Amino acid sequence: MDRTTDSLILLFTLGVTTAGAQSGVSAGVTAGAAKLSDTRSEQALTAIVQLQPRRWLTLSALPALVHASDLVSGRAVSSSGPGDLPLVAGAATAFPAAWAPSVGAALVVTLPVGDAACGLGAGETAVGANVAAGLSPTDRLHFWAGASRNVSGLATQSTLSAPRSTALRVDAGYDLAKRWRASASFAADVGQADSTQALSRMIGAGVVYAIAGPLTLVIDGSHGLTSSSPRWVLSLGVGTAFASTSLVSPTSPLERQQTSFASGVNRGAGSGKTEGCP
Repeated sequence: MDRTTDSLILLFTLGVTTAGAQSGVSAGVTAGAAKLSDTRSEQALTAIVQLQPRRWLTLSALPALVHASDLVSGRAVSSSGPGDLPLVAGAATAFPAAWAPSVGAALVVTLPVGDAACGLGAGETAVGANVAAGLSPTDRLHFWAGASRNVSGLATQSTLSAPRSTALRVDAGYDLAKRWRASASFAADVGQADSTQALSRMIGAGVVYAIAGPLTLVIDGSHGLTSSSPRWVLSLGVGTAFASTSLVSPTSPLERQQTSFASGVNRGAGSGKTEGCP
C-alpha cells in the first residue's frame, strides 16, 4: 500500500476508536443475487457496521461473503469466500431552506481481503469517492442525485458498473404511509469503458418498511437497459443501517445494490480467475 492509502486507513482507525466512545453502533445485512451477463452471476451477503460520532459524519465497514459463477466453454465454474473490504467515511449536511436541500460526500478505501487468485478480490488497495445531493419538495416526496468513481485501483466501483467509469444515479422516493417508502432509480456509466466490462445503464425500484424503531426491512430489484448491462439484480436487507455509502440517499435502491456488490470481484489481478477455486 502507498503512503496516502496508509494515512487514510490510519485516519479511519483513529476515527472509529474515537467514535466508539461517543456513539452507538448501527448494523445491517443484505443478501443479493445478480445475473451480470449470460455467462456470469454473483451472489453476495454484505454486512454493514456503522458508527456516527457526529450528526453529519459516519464511519462504516462493509465485509462481504461472495459466490461468483462463470460459464467457461460450456462448463460451470465458481468460487466462494470473503470479498474485498470497503471502509467508508461519509459526511452530509442539510440546509434550513425551502425543499430541504442536502449534500454529502464519501471517501471509500477498499482493502484487498478477497482472494484475487480465485477472482474474489482485485489484489490491490483502491480508493474511491462519491458525492450526492437531495431535495424534498414535500414531507413525503424526495429526490436525489449522485456520482461515484474510482480514484485509484479498481475495487471501489460496484461490480454493477464499469470499473474505470463514473457512475451517475438519479432517484425519487415517496412515503406511502408512516412505515412505508417506495423508491425508483436510474443509473448510467459515463466515461471510459473497460476491456472486461462495458458501460451500463440500469433502472431499479425498492420498498422500505420500518419494522420497529430504527429496525428496517428493504427489498430492491433492478434491470439492465442495454446488452452490456447486468441482466437483473435482486436484494433483501434488514437492520438499523443500510448497505450504502451515502448519507444523503441511503434509501436509493440502486445505491444500496451498488454498495452490496462492491467487493472487487473479477477486478484487477482477480479478473477472470474463477476456475479451480472453492
